Amino acid sequence: MTLAEAIARRLSTDAYRQFEQGASLKGLLKPFKGKGELQQLADTALRLETQVAELMSVLLAIVAQPPFSLLDLRLVVQRSAAGTNFLRWRSRDFNRMGALVWERAMAQPQLAQAVREALLQLEVNRITLNLQMSSLHSLHRHATASAIKLQAAETLFDHSPTPTVEQQP
Repeated sequence: MTLAEAIARRLSTDAYRQFEQGASLKGLLKPFKGKGELQQLADTALRLETQVAELMSVLLAIVAQPPFSLLDLRLVVQRSAAGTNFLRWRSRDFNRMGALVWERAMAQPQLAQAVREALLQLEVNRITLNLQMSSLHSLHRHATASAIKLQAAETLFDHSPTPTVEQQP
């Protein structure tokens, strides 16, 4: 098994199997009957965010070991202003950040083909995990905000005057 295959296996379908119960989009595309269902969706998104963060930790542990730890790149967690964690490439001296650091590592002529393939697999996983984290965080934020708006609408309705018989059309 190549290094790239070993990395792919660590973050394969089996690693995502635990998500299957809560990750169905059919719960998203339906008419919501109340605040409770929206809050349940928000809770599911938050739980899945935690699970994606665990997969990010697996990727961080892989990159912290040789042969990757011998290269001029590090994989680090960067917390966004919105409170979401993302995986970012950094140079060993922390002077450079972003995909350009990964591109420079890939451009090294002395890099073994197996390591090059493994770096590609790491980048694919990094991009995928960042996408999943971003999507889940956004879903959680919007579902929570919508639950609050729905509660406000229901409260307004409950406190609105009831028309008398004469006022009804």
